[in-house]
Amino acid sequence: MVNGNLSPDNKESFRGLYLSYLFIMGLLVHLYSIPNIFFVYLNDTWRLFAILLWGSFFIAVAVLAYFDYRFQNHERFKTCLFVFTIGLWSMVAINLYGIQALADEPFYQGVYINFLWGQLFFILIAWTKWIPIRTRKRVAQGVTIALGAFFLFHLLGSFNSTRGAGIYVFLFGEDAAVALIWPGVALFFSIFWTRLIMAAGIDIDITPEERAREIERYEAEKEARKRKLSEEMLSSGRYLEYGELDYPIESIDSYREKGSTTFEDVEFLYRENDIRYFSRIKFQPPKEMILYQENGQWYCQTAGQEPEKVLLPESTIKTEEKLRPFEDDKRAYLKRAIRERLEVPHFVEVPDDIDESKIERYK
Repeated sequence: MVNGNLSPDNKESFRGLYLSYLFIMGLLVHLYSIPNIFFVYLNDTWRLFAILLWGSFFIAVAVLAYFDYRFQNHERFKTCLFVFTIGLWSMVAINLYGIQALADEPFYQGVYINFLWGQLFFILIAWTKWIPIRTRKRVAQGVTIALGAFFLFHLLGSFNSTRGAGIYVFLFGEDAAVALIWPGVALFFSIFWTRLIMAAGIDIDITPEERAREIERYEAEKEARKRKLSEEMLSSGRYLEYGELDYPIESIDSYREKGSTTFEDVEFLYRENDIRYFSRIKFQPPKEMILYQENGQWYCQTAGQEPEKVLLPESTIKTEEKLRPFEDDKRAYLKRAIRERLEVPHFVEVPDDIDESKIERYK
């Protein structure tokens, strides 16, 4: 049974989820509701609808945050609820803007509305259970390609349109070219959310067996990449100079010590001041290991040992900056550990403002 009482820590967690969904995930709802209400509304009826849409979003997000907080083990349900809530309100607000902003261009307004019917058709395909998963995935890939193509086309078309030049001016005329700029941006975001809603519809119908096969295939490819790199290192002798760390910010990562030919599991914990903290769980008790960069070279250092040079996968190096927003700091890591009842290594010190009695330690 779910406990209905919120402790101070729980209130903070719920409030954080609510604000995150409201102002970060729901940013497009706010960005498009403001012009819908104050600038591009066709008449009082459309304006009232935009006001009701914006106001109801605050309530819908509260429901979403509540379910996200309460039902920690229902990831697929929460994902679908998230996509349905944020996606639905975002798409309505975006497309309401696109339709109203093209009121003076009835032909292109009609074209815009036809695009919306097409998006609904693709969403219907993605959520239709009797259509094979493989077919739905191919349709979704086609939408992804169309999204990228439209982004490039609109970017090139909008360039210099306000100066009476550019592709849009050549194709549609100067007045229409200027009128199409911002509705085109709205259409891009609308297609983007269409693709996310399609992904949710496909994901919910993937059976546990299919998901297990996908995970197995991913793990096999991952092992093949590690094996290829290790074979190259062994043949070149680099394994005597470098270790390896497969660091994709998953719960369990792989690490090969310098001079060793085998990998071990390590657990990523959190990041502070550009230093990543891991737990080498093969030791009893586990040992702390840090990953840091110095003069362009990556180093790993295990507690009680000297630092050693390591090589990271090329994909990790390329996306290292992009991964940072998804890495918890120490405080966020501990709060998540309390919320999700994760075991925390003994070497992780708990700040005074966090109740250590709520921390579950490795046995």
